[in-house]
Amino acid sequence: MKDSQRRLIFSQLRMVTEVWQGVEKDPMPSDRWLARYFYQNRKKVGSRDRKFLSETIFAIFRHKSFLEAWVEKAKPRPIMSALEKAECLCLYAAAKEGLVSKEDFREFFKQSERVYAALQEHLLPEGEGPKSKEEMMALLYSFPLWLIQRWAEMFGVHETERLVAFFQQRPLLVLRANTLKISRKKLVDMFRRFGVEANQTVMSYFGLILQERRNVFDTPAFRDGWFEVQDEGSQMVCQKMDPQPGESIWDVCAGGGGKSLLLAAMMENKGRIVATDLRSYKLEELKKRAKRAGVFNIFPAELDRMADLKLAQRGFDRILVDAPCSGTGTLGRNPDAKWKLAPSWFEALPKEQLAILEKTLPYLAENGRLYYATCSVEAAENENVVKTFLVAHPELEIVPCGEAGATFFKLWPPESGTDGFFLAVFKKINEGPTEGKKTWKKR
Repeated sequence: MKDSQRRLIFSQLRMVTEVWQGVEKDPMPSDRWLARYFYQNRKKVGSRDRKFLSETIFAIFRHKSFLEAWVEKAKPRPIMSALEKAECLCLYAAAKEGLVSKEDFREFFKQSERVYAALQEHLLPEGEGPKSKEEMMALLYSFPLWLIQRWAEMFGVHETERLVAFFQQRPLLVLRANTLKISRKKLVDMFRRFGVEANQTVMSYFGLILQERRNVFDTPAFRDGWFEVQDEGSQMVCQKMDPQPGESIWDVCAGGGGKSLLLAAMMENKGRIVATDLRSYKLEELKKRAKRAGVFNIFPAELDRMADLKLAQRGFDRILVDAPCSGTGTLGRNPDAKWKLAPSWFEALPKEQLAILEKTLPYLAENGRLYYATCSVEAAENENVVKTFLVAHPELEIVPCGEAGATFFKLWPPESGTDGFFLAVFKKINEGPTEGKKTWKKR
């Protein structure tokens, strides 16, 4: 190995160890943490380093329990400091991703080729003897044991293993064609001309899947607003809404605006979409994305001023509550989130979700439709919330939105190949009680 190559690998591993020690303990989502780190260190961290750092950090989160078992089994010294363990963890993650070659692993780091092969083949160290099937899954698929046990009770051991095995795979990159500027077919053809294999999604009319990961953000097509990165499941929520040109829609928890942008394209830029979010910085991001996409019927607004909007006073044709949730349907795409979940979330979140539904309902027009969506696989956040809300509001009825007339639209990741999603549709059949209505307006 050349000295320059040695220095590069050593420098990258030292950098990723430093980053890991920061991102592991921070409650901020790791993609946002890394984006901030790269911006703050943009003069010293180049594109090659960013790729190494990102892929290694996400590999650690995805395979954390598995890698820690190997660090413990193959540690070079009987007693290691926390820093040495972190360095070894980062090395093994980089080796598993193929970012460190077998030759470098053996020659430079004095590590066994047997360990390298076991990491590549995802084999547990010899002598590991979990006491139960749940413990084995937690170790092999790198999930918190309490979550494995919870899901095994809810879904059964077999379905739980299917779910966590799917989440451990590295997800493919899914895009959404911006039909205000280009058709999906033309976008697929464009990628293929540049040597990138792209296929149309099966369920969504707007999606395409890239068969290899590319930096699509650094392309003229992205800068010109021809596409957005958006999971097929997220696209399907909008497709199920079937918005019509000229309608009024409120995207209550718009976030960065992925669904708002697709709704706008489906409405052909006609009608109005009011987008709100408690996080004001997200709406600033939405404004930039809308400009790039050529969307001009989205109107960001402050939540506590909704009661003052004439459009809100008349009532919306459709309201989307893409509620804050545990995100358990997206743990393949966000592997860090599984280590930041807590059992208490499944008690607190349904209360928050119901509160949001309560506050949005007064702004739904008669015969309007209220769409409740989560990216969770938990009944506590899905069916149970719907049931509680219906009991409190006899003026609402459920509109079946699932396949083959099913009451709910649900995506189970091992079957759909997408993130996990849940959607319920309420229809307002009369005005209902008028006393005690809650609004977003500050009192």
